[in-house]
Amino acid sequence: MTRAGFVALLGFPNAGKSTLFNRLVGERLAAITPKPQTTRFNISAVLTRENIQYAFVDTPGWISQPKNIWHKALTHQSLSAARDADVQVWVLSLQQRMESLPDSVEAFLLKAPALVAAFTHGDLLAPDERTTRIAILQQELARFPFKGWIDVSTDQSLDDFLTLVGNLLPESPFLYPTDILTTLPTRFFVAEILREVLFMYLREELPYGTEVEIIQYKEGEHQDYIAATIYVEKDSHKPIVIGQGGKMLKKIGMTARQQIEQFIQKPVYLELYVKVAPHWRRSVHRLHSLGYKTP
Repeated sequence: MTRAGFVALLGFPNAGKSTLFNRLVGERLAAITPKPQTTRFNISAVLTRENIQYAFVDTPGWISQPKNIWHKALTHQSLSAARDADVQVWVLSLQQRMESLPDSVEAFLLKAPALVAAFTHGDLLAPDERTTRIAILQQELARFPFKGWIDVSTDQSLDDFLTLVGNLLPESPFLYPTDILTTLPTRFFVAEILREVLFMYLREELPYGTEVEIIQYKEGEHQDYIAATIYVEKDSHKPIVIGQGGKMLKKIGMTARQQIEQFIQKPVYLELYVKVAPHWRRSVHRLHSLGYKTP
């Protein structure tokens, strides 16, 4: 008998969803930075262990008080993945206080068919504090129909997590070949790498107003050619991304190129452009053109 199905990793920004996702699949597929809203699209990866196949989906963090249509789009994408999943994993940081849930998210979670709580960042707390925080969260979330609670802060706990989730997956033939890691194209992960580098080098609020679009990807025998556009919201942001004498853009490009080459195991020629897309986070048309789905 085999089991297979989709497992959505859900939660607020900076709860540790992407870190858990990468640990589970054994590869750095999702971008990770200390800043919230690094994950902007649903990212899928497949893990096959013996008679169970997990199709994990990392999702954008929920925005409690959305300020624009982009914030609503992030929560919409997460909720869409949750509805399509066989198991919903609510990732909860033991270092964060509970925020108010978006109404649409709370309504779904109250009726979620296979909801699991996964606690993160417990390794950063003293044992007594960790136990107290788990007890507080369990009390605060008692109204939700959890099938299980587990602390995934240590690598040893991942096996227990996989056993818990695996038992909730439906009996089914495998959904994908056993040697596949992801169904997403390489250009998707190239954009993820670029976005992570932008978050790394740009200060304050500027990274949130940037977006990346891969406009060309040509595979060569010995080297791939990639052209990408970095969008900013304001004219005043463009020179910040480019930097004096182009130094910042060169720094971004060099770091991104090295990481892309490591990811695809092949030399890359990376060409970057910076363009202004005024208020793109407030434009449904622009969001759709960049691949976002809006409510």
